[in-house]
Amino acid sequence: MTDRHVVTIQVTGRPATFATAHEKPWKDAVRLAIAASGVEPQAARFAVRLEFRLAAARNANEVWDLDNLIKPTLDAMEGIFGARAWRGTPQPADDRVDRIEAVKRLPEAGEFPGATIDVWVIEPD
Repeated sequence: MTDRHVVTIQVTGRPATFATAHEKPWKDAVRLAIAASGVEPQAARFAVRLEFRLAAARNANEVWDLDNLIKPTLDAMEGIFGARAWRGTPQPADDRVDRIEAVKRLPEAGEFPGATIDVWVIEPD
């Protein structure tokens, strides 16, 4: 298998975890960044690398589990993955993501909270 890099997306905004009040604004920011990139949905298998730049916690309860950051991000990536073929509420075809690498860190000097998302298409040899 070989990987073909498709796109690098820079998302600016406060990353949010799954099932929180900030999830919708985060998903909107991801969708906007994908639309601005000009990438088109593809029928393929994918590898994704996510690098989250997290803002300082506002209180002791504000923590970010890496797995809970991944879910809303992938759920907002229908602009790359396309839509899942099924009946019901439309969902991205993130079931075609076969490999994920994810890291979280604080922003460095000159950086803002957000994420860098790299996407590859996995092509059979």
